[in-house]
Amino acid sequence: MAAHVLKHRALCTFVALLAAPCIAFAQSAAPPAPAARPDSATAAKPATPPSPVSGIRNKISAGDLLSAESILEVYREKHGEDARYCSGLAWLARGALLLGDLEKANRYAADVRTRCMDSIAQGARLEENDDLAIALGAAIEVDAQRIQREQGAPAASALVKSELEKLEGPVSLRSRLYKRLNLLSLPGSRAPELEPDDWIGTRPPTLASLSGKPVVLFLWAEWCADCRAQAASLARIKSRHAKDGLEVVALTRFYEKTPEKRATEKARADSVWKADYSAIGSIPLVMSTASMERYGGSSTPTFVFVDRKGVVTDYTPTRLTDAELERRLAAIVR
Repeated sequence: MAAHVLKHRALCTFVALLAAPCIAFAQSAAPPAPAARPDSATAAKPATPPSPVSGIRNKISAGDLLSAESILEVYREKHGEDARYCSGLAWLARGALLLGDLEKANRYAADVRTRCMDSIAQGARLEENDDLAIALGAAIEVDAQRIQREQGAPAASALVKSELEKLEGPVSLRSRLYKRLNLLSLPGSRAPELEPDDWIGTRPPTLASLSGKPVVLFLWAEWCADCRAQAASLARIKSRHAKDGLEVVALTRFYEKTPEKRATEKARADSVWKADYSAIGSIPLVMSTASMERYGGSSTPTFVFVDRKGVVTDYTPTRLTDAELERRLAAIVR
């Protein structure tokens, strides 16, 4: 009975995660066929096929791994084993892990990693292929979670660290792996120092200079609706714990790839903060790619709770209710 309840709770949690907005892939209508010969350089290119991920996610959320596997099989028959097929395989690995089929989880994750490495060997760049980068990150995470169950957190942490040593980018992939590593090992460790590329408003303090104060790091992105939804809660805890010396520090990064676009991106982030987070009041606003990567900012919002000694007590890459914020704050404001 206890196992049934735990499985039901895990599935409910996963369903909630699946409800979050997923990446949308644009699909353009194919242009009219040109009058030129079929082998002409001007021949129409076929439209990008729709991703199978949405259907797979829906079936997994219902606990139906077999139907999810069938969806991917049909996709392969129609479109072949492309990067989106690889992304679908990664979701099958996640679903198998969730539903307790560790053999399938291991098999699918290994298949994804082999395909990704083969693609890289043939010249594919993860920085230019989101499907491959997401699939590889998911497969490594599945392996880490499986190893954690079978061998414990230290072995899982060792796996993620070894992957981080091998993979130089992209930032989104490394952030994802650091998120998994932080879940495994950051609580109980000293909070990594912030490395600002820039900031909004006044120059932010170092974490070292905040020693003796409880600190909440809030990882956000200017386009993140879940982050905006936390603004009222952040304002309340900041006001409620002002007497305890609570410091709230907001951390984001530049997402634009070209430096010339960053001034516009910074101005946009400043505008969004003033419009949607004004109730929080004046807090440090740090922009740092290195720190977002190290703190695993692939999921926004993410909260990091740091005690008066500079030690992380809790790490949560998800939205939190007022009650959950208070529960975690209790360990750092005392």
